[in-house]
Amino acid sequence: MITSVLGDVEIELLGPTDCHDHLFIRGGLPIVLEPDFRLDSVPAAISEARDVLAAGGRAVVDCMPLGVGRDAAGLVEVAEATGLTIVAATGFHKDRYYAADHWIREYDLDRIIDLIIAEFREGMERSGYNGPYVDRISARPGVIKVATSGPEPTQTERKLLAAVGAAARDTGLPVITHTEVLGGAEDQLAALAAEGIPAHRVICSHVDRHCDVDQLAALAATGATVCLDWLARTDRRPDEVVADLVTGLFDRGFGQQVVLGQDLARRQYWRAYGGGPGLAHLFSSFVPLLRRSGATEADIDTILVQTPRRAFSRT
Repeated sequence: MITSVLGDVEIELLGPTDCHDHLFIRGGLPIVLEPDFRLDSVPAAISEARDVLAAGGRAVVDCMPLGVGRDAAGLVEVAEATGLTIVAATGFHKDRYYAADHWIREYDLDRIIDLIIAEFREGMERSGYNGPYVDRISARPGVIKVATSGPEPTQTERKLLAAVGAAARDTGLPVITHTEVLGGAEDQLAALAAEGIPAHRVICSHVDRHCDVDQLAALAATGATVCLDWLARTDRRPDEVVADLVTGLFDRGFGQQVVLGQDLARRQYWRAYGGGPGLAHLFSSFVPLLRRSGATEADIDTILVQTPRRAFSRT
């Protein structure tokens, strides 16, 4: 079973999936540090979601976790208005996105574990536990996020890794990570394994930003799923780079451990905010590029449908 914001979804019903994106960022330090991160319009999110569906996408994993601008109720509104399957995240972002006096630094490990588990058992907290009252909605998260800032986690990030691992063990939810460097992914996998979470229950995001195909193959050899999500940034790097990584991983026998995302967490990348190319880009532009690069229809079905079904299922 896969948990969406509108309820559990039978695994075989999950369609082509953007495995790492952001529909809302409505508060917290991220938009203080970078105003272009502000994604605060429900109509804009609905418009982009409809574009995704028109382009052949059927699901989006929203990776905004606790305390950094997640809008749980907004995700439900978009899903109800469009029919897009949305998988929401609980968990945490990297250290720098939390204020020096944020509760993640004060609460002990057990209390943080309890807060994550409660999001799954009782429903997501409307404000991401920004308080002072707990106000839950009925929708539940379908994945737990954790992030590290570099090759070694900060002290706070080590506590959060332990909390996420324990909560994932209790709930059966998969874990999706934010990586900055390859060594960070390796450390994340080791910390989660110490809590009983095997690598095949972990999706490592952003690894195409800092790894070549051989490094990605080595990461996939651990059993982890690699999420390639540096798409649609033609001002920085052509999409052909990611297409080559995909075909290279298939050539090395790791095609079944690849998923795709976009991480388009800036207004400048959304058509609904006057930018582009928009959230539909993965399905409207990148999939045709994969075909031109030699990917078969079976390959595309594997990375858009079959692997997301496995990676985001509950145990």
